[in-house]
Amino acid sequence: MMRRFLCLAALVASSQLIAEPLTGLQIVEKAKQNGKGFKDLTHTVKMVLVDEGGDRTEREMLMKAMTESNGDSYSLSIFTAPQREKGISLLTVAEKSSSDKQYLYLPSTRRVKRITSSNKGSSFRGSEFTFEDLSDQKTEDYRFELVKEEPCAAQTCFVVDRFPKSDDSSYSKTQLWIDSEYFRPIKAEFYDRDNKQLKTMQTEGYELFEGQYWNPKQITMTNHQTGKSTQMISLELKMNTGLRSSEFTELAMRNWR
Repeated sequence: MMRRFLCLAALVASSQLIAEPLTGLQIVEKAKQNGKGFKDLTHTVKMVLVDEGGDRTEREMLMKAMTESNGDSYSLSIFTAPQREKGISLLTVAEKSSSDKQYLYLPSTRRVKRITSSNKGSSFRGSEFTFEDLSDQKTEDYRFELVKEEPCAAQTCFVVDRFPKSDDSSYSKTQLWIDSEYFRPIKAEFYDRDNKQLKTMQTEGYELFEGQYWNPKQITMTNHQTGKSTQMISLELKMNTGLRSSEFTELAMRNWR
């Protein structure tokens, strides 16, 4: 009888642990796992810049990423079209033991420029995405608060406020909508240093790769203060093709053809 009682008590205790609500940090960490776990990926993307009058400018990019066994990760974005943008590239090095490092290469000068913390809020090649938006954004650099749960995009989303710990961020707060079933980012609202809404990022058409990795078909960043927007449209994505760390260096940026 005592053994049965102890088993029942253990079951009740474990069910209480399971039912314990997630924190904002835990929700965001689960969402980040959607973009991790693979060894490498190669992604062809169309970038569409839309100005305040509705005029469109299209570009194409090749995006590569890989993660080392020690957790360090690398990403390289290279413009492949049109000709005037071809070869311009951005390298992000995210080492677990240090802050992100970003490098911009311009073929016209044959120089690689380090992106400083004061320039993280600058636009990436005239788009509505900044260098900060394209960085790794480690969870330890932010404070998170779960605000509520609410319906979004025909599902239920956690709404989480993210506050940067560093004054170098160009945002005072980012509000994140993350679906409660698969922990996929659905929407994000970015607030400037005056706490005014600056931008909204919206994802569309998630696709499942290799049975476990979710990737949106399109990401749209809208700037409410300028009326401009940028769309990132996924054209082709391949995973675990055998990329090497030597493909994520300043030399590789210069030698890409």
